[in-house]
Amino acid sequence: QKMINMMYLVLIALLALNVSKEILRAFYMFELSFIKANKNTDDKNADVIAAFQANMDDPMKKIKTEQWFLLAKEAQKISKDYTEYVEKVKTDIIKNAGGRAALKEGESGLTELSQPDNMEKHANYFVVEGNGKKVQDKMNETKNKLIALLNKTATSKEGKALQESIEKSTQLKAEDPKEHGASKHTWVSLNLEHAPLAGVVTFLTKSQNDCKSLEADVLNVLANNIDKKTLKFDKQMAVVISESTNVMSGSSFKAKVALAAYNSTAAQKIMVNGVPVNVVDGLGEINIPASGVGSHIINAKIETLDPNTGATIFVDAPPVEWTSFQPSATISADAMNVLYIGLDNPMSISVPGVAPSNTIVSTAAGINLTKLSDGKYKATVSAGNKESSISVSAKMPDGTTKKMGEMKYRIRQVPKPEAMVGNLGSGSYPKAQVSAAAAFVYANLANFVFDGVKFTVTKYSVIFIPRRGNMEERTVSGNSAAAIRDFAGKAKAGDIILIDRIRATGPGGERPLNPITITIQ
Repeated sequence: QKMINMMYLVLIALLALNVSKEILRAFYMFELSFIKANKNTDDKNADVIAAFQANMDDPMKKIKTEQWFLLAKEAQKISKDYTEYVEKVKTDIIKNAGGRAALKEGESGLTELSQPDNMEKHANYFVVEGNGKKVQDKMNETKNKLIALLNKTATSKEGKALQESIEKSTQLKAEDPKEHGASKHTWVSLNLEHAPLAGVVTFLTKSQNDCKSLEADVLNVLANNIDKKTLKFDKQMAVVISESTNVMSGSSFKAKVALAAYNSTAAQKIMVNGVPVNVVDGLGEINIPASGVGSHIINAKIETLDPNTGATIFVDAPPVEWTSFQPSATISADAMNVLYIGLDNPMSISVPGVAPSNTIVSTAAGINLTKLSDGKYKATVSAGNKESSISVSAKMPDGTTKKMGEMKYRIRQVPKPEAMVGNLGSGSYPKAQVSAAAAFVYANLANFVFDGVKFTVTKYSVIFIPRRGNMEERTVSGNSAAAIRDFAGKAKAGDIILIDRIRATGPGGERPLNPITITIQ
């Protein structure tokens, strides 16, 4: 094929010197050679299509063949469309120039042109009627369409280089020459206008051969791509697959060891919990920030090829569970392990390295636990028990339960509040100070660090004891100090105001408070 093309170029050069009968006869011989080469290329391309069809008829190979088979059929259609178009052009210009010589006795096949040296008929057809530009556009369009069919095979660096190589080497192209000075030759003028009819017909037959050769290159790439879709493993590594990411003292670390082969160059897609991860050297990189306390599941899958069908599939990895927990240290004041009656005592209970779902919390008599969230509880205790305990167990990977620890707690009443008139307790005060401070009677829980604990005075009695005169008493419902202010307003130095029988409600119910004695200065 290359030798034929080279000889054709020599003939074109000789045209510039002399168009002799021998040269015109040589064009005819080259035309016959190209026609024969076209037939041979057609046969080879038909063999490739037949191989495609055999794969399509095999249910095990159909899936991995189908997309390339469809592209191959499209290549065949594009090539056929071009060769039929050029054949019509050849028929037109040959007919315009008197056709071909009649067969002599004993001859068969294609005869020589009647006017092989004609320079005018086809020049008018290609230039004046504008068909030359149509042939040029059709040739370039056909080349681009055939090359474009390889786009799906050029997903790798190797595939892209192969596509570029085919595009560069194909002779099916119709490019106008670069201008040199005043010369403004076009592809049409150089190849179709200023050559004798025999040369033009041979050139067009050669372009048909160029098209079929490009078709063959495209078909071969598509056919080879069927096998390239079979995944090849080029690296191996040892892997340890553990049954658990956390192991308790007293139990065993269990894992499986395997030799894994993998592809380090394939652009595999690896999904973790539905999100693609970065792939380096064929290995996916998982980086999940740990937050809070709890267990997490990793569901991973890798995009690969079915070894039997070549179809794209995802292979799922066995789910992996891992546990996140807050950095912590166990620090406790043993003498301060107290739960208060009537309060929602907040508790944080967890076992480092164990998922909250595998943590089992139990209590002894007197303590009731309510779970608020993972690791968070509230404890309520009842009167009648001076001491109780909370124990924690963990469910192990093998299904057994192991006790992790126990803490004892004392059960106590909330300390008794101290009654106050405003900010005043028992003592001697000026009359004006008592009147100014006495807005309400409070139940003050001094030095108790448990946040949010409050007692409210519900009733009390106030007794006015003057140094001279009769004693007076009032009973008050609520915590208003109006009666105390009234007595303070008429008190004199040495008079006493006694606030007694004070009752306050809070955690654990209603509590009696100590009386307050105020002496007026």
